[in-house]
Amino acid sequence: MERMRRTLRSDEVVERIRDDIAEGRYGPGDRLPHPESLAEELRKLTKAVEAAYRRLVEEGVLVEGLLEPGYFVADPELDPDVHATMRAVRSVQLQLGRLDRRLTELTERVEAVEQGLRERRRAGDGRPSDPLY
Repeated sequence: MERMRRTLRSDEVVERIRDDIAEGRYGPGDRLPHPESLAEELRKLTKAVEAAYRRLVEEGVLVEGLLEPGYFVADPELDPDVHATMRAVRSVQLQLGRLDRRLTELTERVEAVEQGLRERRRAGDGRPSDPLY
């Protein structure tokens, strides 16, 4: 039920953005407002605006920024292969971001374990052959 309500809210946002583009408020290459700003303006949930943006990206109406964050009106003159390449690049960027966060998390865990071993060593509980010293 809640998912249906959220979908309806995002449908309203999608229609509003489509209307804005059709009326010339936004043209090819124009950046759309940050989801929080548009949500406040439309009195919708930020998640509804984000869902609308994602849907419009999937439909090729919007593109997600590759070099700078944000959503931009797609240029209908661009070759479909360009759109596909942009989506592929964005997907790789998202994967790299997830991997980077995971690497940071694992690095912090290793550092915590190393710190614990050093503290045990200083307290006289560590083994002299510990390779961390």
